[in-house]
Amino acid sequence: YAAAEEINPALGKVGDFSIREADLDRLIATQPLQAQKQYLEKPELKSSLVRNILLKKAVSIKARKEAYDRKPEYREKLSYLVDEFLSNEYLAKVVLADIKVPEEELRKYYKENEKEFIIPESAKARHIYIKSSRTDTAEERLKTRSRADAILKRLKAGEDFAKVAAETSEDADSAKTGGMLGTISPGKTNSEEFEKAVFALKKGELSSIVETPFGFHILLLDDKSEKRTARFEEAKPYIADLLQKEYENKAAAEFFEKTFKESGAELFLERITGRPEDISKIPVK
Repeated sequence: YAAAEEINPALGKVGDFSIREADLDRLIATQPLQAQKQYLEKPELKSSLVRNILLKKAVSIKARKEAYDRKPEYREKLSYLVDEFLSNEYLAKVVLADIKVPEEELRKYYKENEKEFIIPESAKARHIYIKSSRTDTAEERLKTRSRADAILKRLKAGEDFAKVAAETSEDADSAKTGGMLGTISPGKTNSEEFEKAVFALKKGELSSIVETPFGFHILLLDDKSEKRTARFEEAKPYIADLLQKEYENKAAAEFFEKTFKESGAELFLERITGRPEDISKIPVK
């Protein structure tokens, strides 16, 4: 027993039920890849998952002791839940398991829809921000502008932008990273003046003082990309995901329709709706 406990240790128990490491690994393996990655990176998520499993088990044990699993209305609902689970699992593991969109279909979609894959102009910029308000007096705004002018003078004298940004910028978040603003695209900021100034710069160029309703900025352009059409390889993951869903939806609909007919199932629509209807128009999901 000691060896088994060492190889596959219990992570928690309630009553006669134990959840072991291998059980948890199997459960996590059924999750989407992104979720699996998060469980690997954050062990506390595993703890939370085990606790929730034990909690649900504890509640279900209590419910069984009070015969909830034997009450007709709950047994009926349990039956529907089991049917739904088995149906979903069979669909995923058998019907849709081998469906893959052919490469030529991906390329065809790309060629026919190239306009969907326009990558807008973008820029990677830094800024030093000196705050000013619309309610400031002319004298206050002039003093603020003078501070910005003094900073610009330091930069033109050759001081390092990142160092000066860390010392003087009133944008606390970007100041920590040398004034970095990340990637900027047209129409994605709340200042037309700011955007116009950013995209007017050349790579490595320092701006003059840029005035916006929020204050004064000094910009440095790290890089700029022109508007272009994404290459097929760049667009491929998006197209594959889109067409995969279409292929799967079509295959599922065909499978449901075929299974419904082969099972001999009968749908008495007039009894349900009070009027005769064309069964072929009723979607089966």
